[in-house]
Amino acid sequence: MEDVITLLLVDDEARNLDALEAILDEPGYRLIRADNADRALHELLANDIAAIVLDIKMPGVSGFELARLIKGMKRFRQIPILFLTAYLLEDEDVLAGYGAGAVDYLTKPIKPAILRHKIGVFADLFRKTRALAQLNDTLEERVKERTSELEASEEALRHANTALRAADLQKDQFIATLAHELRNPLAPLRTGLDLLVQSPDAHISSASRTINAMNRQLDHMVRLIDDLLDVSRISRGLIELLREPVAVSNIIDHALDAARPFLEKRKQRVAVAGPVAIQVHADPTRVAQIVGNLLHNASKFSPPDTEIRVEIATDANDLIMRVIDAGVGIAPEDVSRIFDMFASVGHSSVSGSSGLGIGLALARRLAELHGGSLTAVSEGKGAGSTFTLTMKSAVLQAASELPGDGDSARTPNGHRKLAIVVIEDNEDAAETLVMWLEAMGHQVQLARDGLEGVDLVRTSQPQLVLCDVGLPGIDGVEVCRRVKALVALTQPVMVALTGWGMDADRRRTREAGFDHHLVKPVAPEKLRDILAAVTT
Repeated sequence: MEDVITLLLVDDEARNLDALEAILDEPGYRLIRADNADRALHELLANDIAAIVLDIKMPGVSGFELARLIKGMKRFRQIPILFLTAYLLEDEDVLAGYGAGAVDYLTKPIKPAILRHKIGVFADLFRKTRALAQLNDTLEERVKERTSELEASEEALRHANTALRAADLQKDQFIATLAHELRNPLAPLRTGLDLLVQSPDAHISSASRTINAMNRQLDHMVRLIDDLLDVSRISRGLIELLREPVAVSNIIDHALDAARPFLEKRKQRVAVAGPVAIQVHADPTRVAQIVGNLLHNASKFSPPDTEIRVEIATDANDLIMRVIDAGVGIAPEDVSRIFDMFASVGHSSVSGSSGLGIGLALARRLAELHGGSLTAVSEGKGAGSTFTLTMKSAVLQAASELPGDGDSARTPNGHRKLAIVVIEDNEDAAETLVMWLEAMGHQVQLARDGLEGVDLVRTSQPQLVLCDVGLPGIDGVEVCRRVKALVALTQPVMVALTGWGMDADRRRTREAGFDHHLVKPVAPEKLRDILAAVTT
């Protein structure tokens, strides 16, 4: 539907106004009458007028004078005025009319078609002008909105750039710290090897101290690399929890084993309180990793010769474990950041090493994979810290109530002599492993490939088989399958040795029939646990 526009008709005679209304009576027009200048000015102020039809000869204020008044006002300056006259005008009068603001003249009697045509032109111009103004308003509003969006985008971009610069700086700091953390243990390893090579006849106590120092540094490197690999696996969603019933005491024992080198070096003690015999449903390796990381963190940020407390509690079926230290504490503004990956909260450890900043982040992610949480509280710098691990609906029952729960299987000095077959193609790895097992009093036979290994197992019938997975000929997985297929054989305990430690790798060896999966370099305490658990 066409927009209705308003026309102002000004004439001092009513019959002339009636005639004009009759001619211009169309749906697209709204007609307003005025019989004098005052009335005309009033209607102009009250309405949005598109065009004026104005009689020149009026008593009082003439059409020329009214036109000058109208054009003198900025608001009405663009309104077209069509003069009506019953007289023939001289050129001077026409020019005076144009000077007053007229855009055209019509003489009476008016020809309707001409009037309607001229007014139609004015109406069309008015509509287009109004539409253009509305479009301009819309464009201005859109420009304002777009400007606001651009300002917001620029602000977001500034924040993103700031975050990117911070991330880039954090990356540089991480790489520098990683290089430092890797070089630190390499130095004593290299020095120790040189010392052993140059002094093959060194006193046993001196060689033992050297080897112990090298072993501690090797443990540190393995822990560092394992943490980095776990971070990568979690970020890619490749961690699969292997839940099973396990006593909290076993979890704490394994966590203490992992943290013991740091604790002993700094002469720190760990006091455990609470119902440690509680049985929980969890991945024992991963929960021990969480607690071990917390103990390592507490050791690193606590003074030497201090006590770290581990408190065990339950809330219905929820397990709550707290690791409490009296160390350097955490500033209030840093508590929310300490679980961020590669975070550095502005102070070094008491031992002088800030570390990579991945231990706590990894511990929290492992807790969340269990459906639990890991939080930290501190009264501030110098006030120590408390880390709380909560595992929802994890508690089963006290370990003492479960069948088969007796003395610990870990008997480092009391295990019996075992018949063991080692299947390993790496000469150095095989030699050192055989020497280590023989030093513990076991009878050990060595095979260099998979086929030889299967034959050796069939003929010697060992109680334990330590088998490398990446063997030439047939791999360790196939070796295990063939050993399990030996019907006449009393099945040995099968232990997979491999450099691959992802959950998919563990699942593959488990499905092949392996009883244990050890990642190289094998931690001696883990192998001792397996040896102690094997009965003859």
